[in-house]
Amino acid sequence: MTKKILVCLSLCLVCLGLAGCGKTINDVVRENMSELTQDFYYAENDDFVATLSVGEREEEYFYDGKKTDSVQFALLTLSFKEYLNEKIIKVQVASGDASKVVEMEYNDLSGTFMADIVNEIEIGESVFVNFDGNVVELEKTSSNFTIQSNEAINIACENLQTELEELKSFSHFNGECYLRVLNQKENKFDDFYWCFTCIDNEGGNFSVIISTSDGSVLAKSE
Repeated sequence: MTKKILVCLSLCLVCLGLAGCGKTINDVVRENMSELTQDFYYAENDDFVATLSVGEREEEYFYDGKKTDSVQFALLTLSFKEYLNEKIIKVQVASGDASKVVEMEYNDLSGTFMADIVNEIEIGESVFVNFDGNVVELEKTSSNFTIQSNEAINIACENLQTELEELKSFSHFNGECYLRVLNQKENKFDDFYWCFTCIDNEGGNFSVIISTSDGSVLAKSE
C-alpha cells in the first residue's frame, strides 16, 4: 500500500511539472508583473508636467527580481520645468464631484513630486490638479492609444522571447516584469511609448520600448 501511495505521489508531481511546462512565456510574464500600468493621464502647462498612472503593482515595492502580492495604484507625478526648492508640496486633486488636498513628496531619483492617490479619490475620465492656483486638467491619454497594455505585453514577449525563456524554469520564473508609459516631455520623445522591463533575481535587466501608436519597437536592450 505504501509503495502504491508513493507511486501516486510521484505521478502527481510529474503532472504538476508538465502543467508548468505547458505555460507559454506570455502566461508566465503576466503572472509576474510587479507593475502593470493600464491607464495613463497627462497634462502640461508653462510651469509643470503632470501625469497619472493607474493599474496594479507590488504592495511591497522592491526591484529584487521577485513578484509578490499586488495592489491597485494611482501614481500622480508633477515635474516642474524650473527647479522648485521643496521636498513636500500640497496639491488639490479633483475628479467628478470629489476633491481632496494631497501631499506630494519629492523623489530624488526621478526629479519629480509623487503621490499614490488610489485611496484618496475616485478617478474618472479626467482629473484636475491645482498647485498654488495653477490648474491643469489631466485627460486619459491612454484612451487614444492604438496599442493598449495587453497588446504591449504580447509585443514585448515576442521581441524578448529568448531572454525571457532563459528565466523560465518549469512553472517558476526567475524575474519580475514592469510595464509603464514613457511620456513625451519628461523623456524628450515626440510621442507616448510603452516601456516593458524585466529584472532577474541576480540584478540583471532588459527592456523594450514600444510605440503606443502602431506597436513598432523603438529600442531594445539585452
